[in-house]
Amino acid sequence: MASFSHKFNPRANVFILVNLGCEMLYVIDQRLKAQQIPVNKSKQVIHDVTAVLLDPKFLDSLIIGSTQSTAQLFTENHCKFMLKDIATCSLMQLNSDSMDKLWNLMTMVYKWQLYLTRHQHHLLDITFRHLDSIANLYAEEKQSLLVDFTKNTLLDFWNSCSDDEQLSIFRTNKAWSEFFNTKISLLIRLGFQTLDGNFIENANESYFQEFRDTIGENIYAKSMEIAKRKRQELEEEVTNSSNTSSRSSANCVNQLTEMLNYSSFLKGPEQQTLAATDMQKQLDQNLKQCNTLFQDLGFNSPGMLDMRTTTTNVPEFVPVETSYNHQNDPRSAIYGRPN
Repeated sequence: MASFSHKFNPRANVFILVNLGCEMLYVIDQRLKAQQIPVNKSKQVIHDVTAVLLDPKFLDSLIIGSTQSTAQLFTENHCKFMLKDIATCSLMQLNSDSMDKLWNLMTMVYKWQLYLTRHQHHLLDITFRHLDSIANLYAEEKQSLLVDFTKNTLLDFWNSCSDDEQLSIFRTNKAWSEFFNTKISLLIRLGFQTLDGNFIENANESYFQEFRDTIGENIYAKSMEIAKRKRQELEEEVTNSSNTSSRSSANCVNQLTEMLNYSSFLKGPEQQTLAATDMQKQLDQNLKQCNTLFQDLGFNSPGMLDMRTTTTNVPEFVPVETSYNHQNDPRSAIYGRPN
């Protein structure tokens, strides 16, 4: 095996930046929806950030630069600086605290994805799922074409590398992410991360395999789908239990009435039926209270994305502004400011 496979390979730069950038878009999209930003502004933010992240000239500069003899792997500060500039290229701005939280989410979710992979070609699978998912954020033909072009560019670059180089790129991505160790509320709630920050390779949750088979897709959207399914299952379970218990309760009351000869104290059959009905109403009320408890088990959709309880939360962005932030466009630093 060539010597470059034993050290960080700068050819990994484009994969690190693109995958982290897609994770960043997932979080931005989630926060825009949570803050009820108007659809037209949310759409503009997502499309603007995607356009800068996947700009063909920008990606070419990353790929060509990584093949030079003097190329170096991007440091954490370098990646963080570039992605912050990309995130603020549109209507949105980030303060340092919000960027730190956003950075923790991006890096730890990507680290978790790589943790579950075993083969170098899985890196390409993760990258393509990331790209396909952001193409579906306010999907438009222009954005889909940009994503398709990016996939072709990355595939050509990947195929131009030897097997040893591909393995080195994959290992570099994994090694680069190993430096990060932050507890993420969403991963903990899903059962994928322990309270000490370690990942769980084979989680016991029934939905774990579904997440594992689609690594790279929008984990926030998928977790909400899981939460919705769980809530529906619980509601059906409580409803079925309520119906069964109500019928059983009415039968028991009637049987007890007959056994204890309560009919002699009642004026007629109507009142005997009323006694059973009252018991049923009381039971229904108790079941409604139980249903409230079921909803507090972490399956309610707002709770799945509320990260106030752990080390890293989904960042609270400042309100969007109305002017394009040209001075923060990272493309200007690489190949000139866009027209």
